[in-house]
Amino acid sequence: MIVVVGAGLAGLAAAARLARAGHEVVVCDNAPVPGTGIGVATEPGGTVLTLPAAWRDLFRKTGRSLDAELGRAGLELVPAPPRSFTLSDGSALALPTDRGAQWAVLAPRFGQDTAAAWRDLLDELDGTWQVLRRLGLEAEFDGRLTAADRAVLAPRTSIARLAGRVPPLADLVLEVAARLGQDPARLPGWHATRLSVERVFGRWQLVDTRGVPQPAAALVGLLVERLGARGAEVRSGVEVLSIRVDPHGGHRLTTTAGDLVAETVVSAVDPFTHADLTRERPDLRTAQRLQRAPGGGPLWTSWRTLLDLPRLQPAKPGVIVASAWSPGGTDAWAQLLTGALAAYRVHAELTGEDMRPTNKEYRPGPLPRRR
Repeated sequence: MIVVVGAGLAGLAAAARLARAGHEVVVCDNAPVPGTGIGVATEPGGTVLTLPAAWRDLFRKTGRSLDAELGRAGLELVPAPPRSFTLSDGSALALPTDRGAQWAVLAPRFGQDTAAAWRDLLDELDGTWQVLRRLGLEAEFDGRLTAADRAVLAPRTSIARLAGRVPPLADLVLEVAARLGQDPARLPGWHATRLSVERVFGRWQLVDTRGVPQPAAALVGLLVERLGARGAEVRSGVEVLSIRVDPHGGHRLTTTAGDLVAETVVSAVDPFTHADLTRERPDLRTAQRLQRAPGGGPLWTSWRTLLDLPRLQPAKPGVIVASAWSPGGTDAWAQLLTGALAAYRVHAELTGEDMRPTNKEYRPGPLPRRR
């Protein structure tokens, strides 16, 4: 049995993939309704999301496609209108996501030099995004940055400093820090890749059959339904109180509804709760180094916060950590990718099989017998 502690997005995504691969999966969450309070939208209003490919991949790899599930629910995923920014002078700027369309809007209003500076900044952030994908999104982050990584990430460059490169449009860059509840002077500039992601992959929203925008959080409900369809058991209102190594093998979880014994645990809670559950020294040290941000997730005090974030397997084997506090980040799509990494690791450790996307011939089948 695999027990997922906490019904966060990373945990739900890992549970769906593992259940699809044939594992017995139990999700324990103390909320009365699984998925309660999960944020999916990337900006105020609650309807707009980015990088829907992460959602599409998750649904495609666990059953019916996302489009099919949306259609069943009377919803459709469509491009969102241009985003409206309020600049420091009080004026409004509606900025499309397309590269050429951005130039067409910015050049007449701010001049070609400013439009070129914005274009070049986002082009540079495209390269930064390629590096970040390997650091906790598409591959596990081992806590080390190569010289090449550092050259691209420019870790000592803050969001505030990056904003200084495009003075007339500085508010657009600084808004990233405000959205995350972070100090722009301390938040690493690489977080501005969110602007690059929007330009490359667009901004999207769910609409009903009348074309009326609907909450992006509706995707969470579909994901919970997918768990049920794949045979994963979701135990709502069940709080996990401790995670300990079981003397007979695996891990024993004490919960408000009795004890569970699991071969593997996926912990999808914050590092403070996780440390309280395991009482493992590495987990306690991780919790001591981190602070909460007002907007949720870790508070970035410098680029080194990246090195303090919990690894996928921070302490003893058999307990995997995947949450909004993982190196992949707090965005909904990032948590889905973090959950995928957790599922790959768990499945490989339990079966010896590789179900990552590079293994294109992978098909879930019966699990090998265990003694």
